[in-house]
Order: sequence, then structure tokens, then C-alpha cells
Amino acid sequence: MKSILINEYNPQKNGWEESVFHTANGYIGVRSCQEGGAQDGVFSVRGTYINGFYDEKDIAYGEKLYGFAETGQTIVNVTDVQTLEITIDGETFSLDKGTVLEYEHELYLDKGFQEKRIMWRSPSGKEAYIIIRRLASLVEKHLFMMSVRVVPNNFSGEVKIKSSVIGDVSNFADPSDPRVAAEEKSYLSVINAEFKDGNTAFIKSKTQRSMLELSCAVRHRSSTAKEEKHFALGNTLLSEYTYSASPNESITLSKYCVFVDSRRSEDTENSALSILNESFEHPMECFINKQIKYLEDFWSAARVYVDGRKLQRSMDYCLYSLLCSAGQDGITSVCAKGLSGEGYEGHYFWDTEIYIFPFFLLTAPEIAKQLLLYRYNILPKAREHAKIMGHSKGALYAWRSITGIECSAYYPSGSAQYHLTGDVAHAFIQYYLATEDLDFMRDYGAEVLIESARMWLDTGHYMNGEFRIDSVTGPDEYSCIVNNNYYTNCAAKENLLWAYKIVNILKKAGKDEDIKTRLNISEKELHSFKKAADNMYLPYDEELKINPQDDSFLNKKPLNLKEIPKENFPLLLHYHPLWLYRHQVLKQADTVLAHCLFEDSSDRETIKNSFEYYEKITTHDSSLSACAHSILASYLNDTEKALNYMLMSAQTDLEDTHKNTKDGIHTANMGGLYQSVVQGFAGLRIKESGLHLSPRLPKKWDEYAFNLYFKGRKISVKVNKKRVTLTLLEGDAINLYVFDEKIKLKDKEKINL
Repeated sequence: MKSILINEYNPQKNGWEESVFHTANGYIGVRSCQEGGAQDGVFSVRGTYINGFYDEKDIAYGEKLYGFAETGQTIVNVTDVQTLEITIDGETFSLDKGTVLEYEHELYLDKGFQEKRIMWRSPSGKEAYIIIRRLASLVEKHLFMMSVRVVPNNFSGEVKIKSSVIGDVSNFADPSDPRVAAEEKSYLSVINAEFKDGNTAFIKSKTQRSMLELSCAVRHRSSTAKEEKHFALGNTLLSEYTYSASPNESITLSKYCVFVDSRRSEDTENSALSILNESFEHPMECFINKQIKYLEDFWSAARVYVDGRKLQRSMDYCLYSLLCSAGQDGITSVCAKGLSGEGYEGHYFWDTEIYIFPFFLLTAPEIAKQLLLYRYNILPKAREHAKIMGHSKGALYAWRSITGIECSAYYPSGSAQYHLTGDVAHAFIQYYLATEDLDFMRDYGAEVLIESARMWLDTGHYMNGEFRIDSVTGPDEYSCIVNNNYYTNCAAKENLLWAYKIVNILKKAGKDEDIKTRLNISEKELHSFKKAADNMYLPYDEELKINPQDDSFLNKKPLNLKEIPKENFPLLLHYHPLWLYRHQVLKQADTVLAHCLFEDSSDRETIKNSFEYYEKITTHDSSLSACAHSILASYLNDTEKALNYMLMSAQTDLEDTHKNTKDGIHTANMGGLYQSVVQGFAGLRIKESGLHLSPRLPKKWDEYAFNLYFKGRKISVKVNKKRVTLTLLEGDAINLYVFDEKIKLKDKEKINL
């Protein structure tokens, strides 16, 4: 594992490059835009984002009914610190002027920074080697750094570097794509733009409606400049450095950029200046060394070794990107596009709990805990949302949001996706089973499980002795507002059962009094949860011997996907929703995903039949889909098919197979790629009885391996053509299950199976 590298600049792929090579650390994300600005006519989104830093806007309806979402939220494009204008003996460096003799752009996955290396010849023939580095500190989350090094090749003269901090910025929009905001707008108003102490550029801004404040402080390090100037042009602060240049002598300028927002700090200005002053004491190499150490620990736990150089490259990139996308402060989560772009407006979805959370649970449990704390901290908003949606009690999480309010304007494929609340509950349950952190469940988890169970009890009803849930939408957004969606009912069943179980587990440990008092729980209510779970209706078709996606799905007209022109995919951009709803066609895995998460709800024959049935009518228009099919194909011992689906996931961003990576990376798919190996080929399941593994090896592979944390132990799993090897790397002896056989792992010994 070393890097992601491209060795040419392609203007037609500029947006893709901006996304894939973005720089982020879970708090701040900066798209990898050309420092001097994009060429005319070239797609570019010049973006810098703070996780969870948002503004509000009204949602307009032609016909608005009660309970429709009224206010949208969007991540804000904040102060632009990317701009560096380089002038070589009077000629401004630009990729569309002069001649680019060499171009390399490299992202170091083990060092935590990216680097552009460009050999440029000016229109008059002067050549210079230009190296630009970018780093978002994984240790000091508020710090983003840049450095530029100019090495003259064939001339002596003057080199100028003009660095800008730009306060007037706006968000990107594309009214033709529902996955992107429809209206271009500036959400950030500059309060103050000035130089402090002569050379520190400082801009304080505020969002227009959410009234959040952001302070940005920037200072430069340059020891060889013969002249420097600092001046303001409106809300743009410029620092200009002039150098005497000689062949093969390096000119270097470093740019320290600190961002602090009012969701994390009561005094953004003093916090930003203090962090800047402290950071400025150390050269960029110091922060690179810290990145390397941080990533050594990360990769020690997180790396998945797979067969094939190209696939390994994709796996490494995806896992690195997940680390750089995840909020770690309890007030943020993982945006659908990470911090690489404005697709889905920086909202958090169910993606985090189902596709991303499992990766952190097994490799970085403390980050996993912070992702759960985000859901706990917005629980009051979930209670409010439940009331708006007509529920007398309980909590219902919003489909898409930043702070917890519903921001989905199209409720059939938004608010109706009640399964998200079950997905959140599933993550809390998995966390408890993997960590045995009962104090966390007492303080946070039990409340989430109980409040969501109350919502399910209020949503469903009994009919002929079975508990049913009507008028919801499952993961497949091409089938909306249905009765008894199989996935939703499975998630609700688990949620209801564990609301009952966790209180009894706490009671047995003598830790139940606080939660009972706080939530006013009675034994009668607890048993009502268990009764609903025990009697949950899960659709089953006797003739086809499958689990129908919902009560009406099999009655719809089948759709032959082979008859649809390739240019009409994804279907949501070319067909009216009602046309899609009337056909047997899936955007993404639904029942198939349910079988991945809740495999004990059906027998193996039913799962096999369901997989084969739905596979034929699934478009995989969503990047969330292929990985679920990969996991279930592995479960059914079709490792060749599983590998093919895994490759679909692996190619999504680095090869831009969905043609929208320009809007940002696909973070959930990245988590799904991890799961394709760990839950797919390795068959890992976290159950009440413990950790279960059922390893399989694709015929085309020689081996794969990964490490994981489980109940405080660090365990190594290696699978090759000859054996499965389990090694206890850290912690006390523990029992595991391999192919349902109990194995005791102890004393850091290897067990070969």
C-alpha cells in the first residue's frame, strides 16, 4: 500500500480528480481544485466543507400537506483557502497555458497527504518544476495545510506566489439531478475580513439562517522571500511573496489554515488564532510525521489484504477515505459523499449505520461509539419527528438530515423509509454484542432502543394475530409506500426484541433503575415489545418459496431490464416515479440486504430462491446495491459471482462507473466493499453467542487477510487455499465459532483450521 497516482491531467476528468484526491480528516474536507482556478468550460466545484456546518432553506411545494418537511439543511461551502497564483518571470502558471511537460498527482495513503508534481514550460520557454502538497491533520482536526515548492529549471529571474483567502463563496447546484442541490446559493456572509498582527489573514463569517459562525485564520511560512505584501480586496485577503530565482534552487511557501466553527467552540475567533499560533510553531514535516504515526496504528487494525494489485488499490483507497470522512465528535456522522463534495447536500442517511459503521466497529470501536452518540444526541429531534408523523409516542429518525430534522422534500422515498430507525437500532445492538459495553447501553443505547420500539408499536397493528406494518418504504426506492416491507419488518422485529432484552440484561447486571425511571418503563410495556417481535409478520410466498419484498410486489408487472436502453440508466433520471412503482424493478438490494443482516429470519432455501429472483430485476442504480449482492452470493457459496459484485463496488469511484464521482465519493459503497470481504468471503457475523466466521476463498484468489477488534481482543484472520489461520494478537482467551464449531483462541497462538 502506497498511493493513488495519476500521471496526466485530463480536463474532462477534472471534477472526478477534485473528488477522488480531496483532502479530509473527518472535520474538514477540501476538494482538490486546481490552485489557480479551473480552465474555462471545465467542470469544477471549488469546495471546502466542515462536517455538520450547515445552513437552512425553505422547502417549496406547489401543494403542501400537513407534516411535509418545511426546512431543508445543506452543508455550506466555506472560506476558500486553496488559491495560489504562481508567476514565473512575469508569466502566470496555468495548465491551459504554456506546455505541461509532466503531471503527476499522488495521494499517499500511508502518509496522509497528497502531492502534485508538475514540470511546466511557459509560453516564452521558461521551465519550472512545481510541487504542491496538501494535508488535513488527523491529529489537529482544525488544521489544513498547503505547501508549494518552485524549482526553476532553465532560467534566472523573479518568481511570485500570491496566496488568497476568499470569503465570498457559494454552493454548487444542478437542477437536473435530484442527488444535488437545485439552487446555487451563497449561504455564508462575511462579518469581518482583516489581517491581524500584519500577516495573519482572518475571516469571520456567519450562515444566513442557522446563524452558525466560522472563523478562518491563515498564516504563511517563507524564509527566503525578498519581499512580502499583505492586502485586502473586499472580502479577499491576499499575501504576495516575491523571490529571486536561480536554476535548481528551491523556493518554498507553506500555508497554515485553521477553521473553527460555533458548533464546537463558543469563541471561534480566539480558538482559531490559538490553534494557528500553536500549529505555526512546527514545520509541515512535523505534521506529516504525525500523520504517518496515526496511519500506522490505523492500518494495523484496518487493512484488508486482497488478491490483485488493482483491487488492493481500491480497497486501500476506500478504507482511507472512510477514515477521512467520519465525524468523531458525537455531533456529526458521515455525509453521503464524505467531505469530498456537495452531493446529497452533506446529509446523513442510513448509509452510516448499515454500510459504514460495521467497518469502524471492527477496526476503530471508539469512532464507532462517536457515530452512535450522534444518533443519541439527536434523539430529541427524533421524538419530535415521530409526533409530526402522527405517533403518540416513541422516536422516528429523519430520513435525511444534519441536525435531526427531516430534510426530505419527497416523502414517498424519504420520510416513509421508517427502516432507518431500525437501522440505527441495529447498529446499537451490534455495538453491544461486539464490545459488551453495558455502561454505554445504560447511558445511551437502551434509550434509543426503547424509544424506537415505542414508535414501532405505535406504527404497526395486529391482524389475525400477526403484527403488521403498513405504508412504509423499504431500501428499494423504486417501490414506495407499501405494506409489510420484508426488510422493514425484519428490522422492526429485531429492534422490538432488543428493547425488551436490553432492559433485562441491565436488570441482571443491576443497572436498570436509572433507565426505568428516566423513561417510565413498565413490565407490561416491555412484554408488549416482545409480543410484537414474536408475532411480526414476515411475507412469504408458498409458490415461489421466497420472501416477497412487500405485500404487493409480486402482483406488479415484471420489467425486462434488457429492453431498456443503456443510456436510460439510472432509471430515476428518465422515468416518472409512478411508472417505476408499478413494475417489479429494484433500484437496489432490499430483501437481499435483509437476508444479509437478518439471515436467521429465513431458511437457506428461501434465501437462495429470493436471491435468484431479485437478482434478475435489480438495476444496481444505487451504489449501495452491489456489495449486498456480493455478501449474499458468498453466503450461498457462489464466490465467483460474489467476486464480480465486489469488483462492481471496487470500481465505483476510481473508475467512475456511476459517472457522478464529480459530485463526491460514495462512502457507503466504500464500507460495502469492506463488508464484501469480511462479512462476505469471511462470513463474519456478530451474534449473541459470539463471533461467527464461515470463510470461503474465491477460486481466482490465493489468499486474503484482515485484523479485527472484538470484545477488547485483536484477532487476525488469514484465509488461503490450504487453511484458515486465526491468531489472537491482543487480549485474553476467547471463544469463537468457525463454521458453527466453537474454537477457543488463546495465548497469542495460531490456530490453523
